[in-house]
Amino acid sequence: MKNNEVAVKNQSKNMFRLLLSYIVPGIAGLLFNSLYIVVDGLFVARMLGREPLAAVTVGVPVVEILLALSMLISVGAGVLISSKNGKGEYKEARGIFNISVRLLAIVSILIAVGALIFIRPIAKMLGATPDIMDLVVEYMKYFFAFSPAFMFSYAMCTWLRNDSQPKLAMFAQIVGALSNVFLDWYFMGPLKMGIGGAALATGLGPVFSMIIMLPHFISKKGNLYFEKVKMDFKIISDMLLKGIPSFAMEFALGITTLCVNIAIGIHMGALGFAAFGIVGYIALIILSLFLGMAEGSQPLISFYHGANEDNNMKAILKISLRISVAIGIIAYLLLFKYAEVPVSIFADNDIELVKAATTATIYYFPALFVSGINILLASYMQSIGHWKESVAISLCRSLILLLPLLLVLPKFLGDNGIWVSVPFAEILTLPIDYMLWNSKNNIITQSSMSR
Repeated sequence: MKNNEVAVKNQSKNMFRLLLSYIVPGIAGLLFNSLYIVVDGLFVARMLGREPLAAVTVGVPVVEILLALSMLISVGAGVLISSKNGKGEYKEARGIFNISVRLLAIVSILIAVGALIFIRPIAKMLGATPDIMDLVVEYMKYFFAFSPAFMFSYAMCTWLRNDSQPKLAMFAQIVGALSNVFLDWYFMGPLKMGIGGAALATGLGPVFSMIIMLPHFISKKGNLYFEKVKMDFKIISDMLLKGIPSFAMEFALGITTLCVNIAIGIHMGALGFAAFGIVGYIALIILSLFLGMAEGSQPLISFYHGANEDNNMKAILKISLRISVAIGIIAYLLLFKYAEVPVSIFADNDIELVKAATTATIYYFPALFVSGINILLASYMQSIGHWKESVAISLCRSLILLLPLLLVLPKFLGDNGIWVSVPFAEILTLPIDYMLWNSKNNIITQSSMSR
């Protein structure tokens, strides 16, 4: 009996170490990827002031939506690739990779061209008010020009993780982020390029990341490398279907930001945009922890799903949930007590902005640990093929429940009603998680029976 207990403990420790080897690079990579946006905000706030910061905030949903589209293709391919690897079908996995590369190239170029043509209507749709419209257009003009590089940079990181190279992906993202930091300073400082310099730095950062990652695929250092392949629409359809949950999770950030931006435009104006910009940067960093855990654990869960090892899948989910709850609780306690510290980094000596952003921070983040649960459950369901449940969770927390709350709560709570709408939406999603989890009695058992 004791020997069995020791064996179980050792297996748990080994699973924990294996999971950490994937989620730590995943978290680090997404954190540094978030720096593309956060560093822009920091330099813009300190060098250019409140209105340019508001303009960057209006453009943030575009960044998140482009990242979501990249994930739709790359993570969808990654789920199929890891599942094929789990079955020992390596040639098929490589074919899926090459199809996803070509599909992303077509999509990203079409987006860049279309967005540059319709850039002003897009800015208006995002909630840009007349006083910051020109700033928003200038920022997005540079960013859209480099959007294919931005989308490919993230996709390559996903493909590397599914080719057992999570550390290389992390290193590439770190190099890209540090390049962005230097270029932000150089373009907005010595070159005096203003908000356009911030966008150009954000566009060039991913190029440096790609330079680091490309040799892996060109030199055939793993199972995934470039080769000729015929576009298979059945594979594309399956890929997109598997990628919808990841798309929805990241798209949720963009939609949340967009919905809140529209509410701010109605109720608050430039000060509200600037305050939400600061809150959004803090949220981006913290949510990157949860998203990094989700994306880092995806290759393992998909592999074990393909190998029919359900116990290992359950163990990964259990460990991930415990870590995310701890992170969420600790993060909010620190923000509640020291909210002015991160706010002041962005707001500098703008007392009015510091006050507004500090208040927003306290009301916006109390359900952080719930956000982690929602994100991880959505990712888990995606990884084992239950994409409808995954999408339902993501849409509930970002749109279906949030939009009515944004319409109603400000009428009763004033400006603070905007900030509390987000945590309320996260909390109200929890019972939906539970119902979806139990809707087919046991999602894992059903997954096993279907194989």
